[in-house]
Amino acid sequence: MVTRSQHTRLGIFVTLALAALLLSIIVIVAPKILQDRDIYYIAFEDVSVTGLQEGSAVKYQGLQVGYISDIRIDPLNIRRVILKVSLDQGVPIKVDTRAEINFLGITGLKLIELRSGSQLAESLPPGAFIPAGRSLTDEITGKAEVLAEKAELILNNLIRASSDENADRVLALIDTVAHSMQILNQFIKANRDPFHATLQDAGLFIVELDSLTFYATSLLKSWDAFAKSDTLAQIVGNFAAVTEELKEAEVVQLFGEINTTLEQTNNILKDVEISFARSRTDLVYTIERLKETADYLHQFSRLVSEDPSIIVRGAEPKNAPDFDLER
Repeated sequence: MVTRSQHTRLGIFVTLALAALLLSIIVIVAPKILQDRDIYYIAFEDVSVTGLQEGSAVKYQGLQVGYISDIRIDPLNIRRVILKVSLDQGVPIKVDTRAEINFLGITGLKLIELRSGSQLAESLPPGAFIPAGRSLTDEITGKAEVLAEKAELILNNLIRASSDENADRVLALIDTVAHSMQILNQFIKANRDPFHATLQDAGLFIVELDSLTFYATSLLKSWDAFAKSDTLAQIVGNFAAVTEELKEAEVVQLFGEINTTLEQTNNILKDVEISFARSRTDLVYTIERLKETADYLHQFSRLVSEDPSIIVRGAEPKNAPDFDLER
């Protein structure tokens, strides 16, 4: 049987527990309720806010700075949803800050992500609308639409490629390629030995080319050594010295002497020509005399052959030609 004192102690315990709980709630919640907060508005037009609700978190660059205090449809534009957000006082909201809808893990819930603006931009006063940015849902939807268009294009190309006409063309192409491969295989088999010989010749050519390259390298090294040697420098110095001496020589006098020598040579050649003309006349006369002598000797030999006694008795030939009269 429960006594009156037990009821009293139970009531006091329950009262004290409720008072402690109420006090704890007041201590925790009251500062947040009583502290000054900045109120801003965000408007999303033609964007689904599924997953957002009152009390959903509002984050600024990943840090939670507030919550959604109200969600309602704009009475002036039914295509737009207006969110009322309560932010901690002092959150740097700029005129170029953008509000985006992002997913909260894999729960399907969403939150508002505030993308900070530039440092030099003006601050946006409380009570104003924070411009809405491109949400993750929009990006996913846009990418899904692009993927759908590409998939549709691929399907259309596959349908077009799988038509009967294209199928016949593909089969004809496959037959042509197979026939070409067969011909190529036969050609390779028929010319395997020449190919092998050609490869061997190519290997020998590469070896010879390597040797030629080695000799050319050696030649270039020798030429480089010669170019860097004192011999070439001495030759260049001698050539420069000869050039300087030619510059210092009396070139005008030298050309004058050469001109005089040429004139004297010309005069000598003229004298030689005159002497040759005179000698030619004497030579013609001498040749005529020799011709007469040859005629006489011929006549004499003929007479002796006819009558050898002429040598003894000295008979004069008959009808001897008179060369003096002919001349």
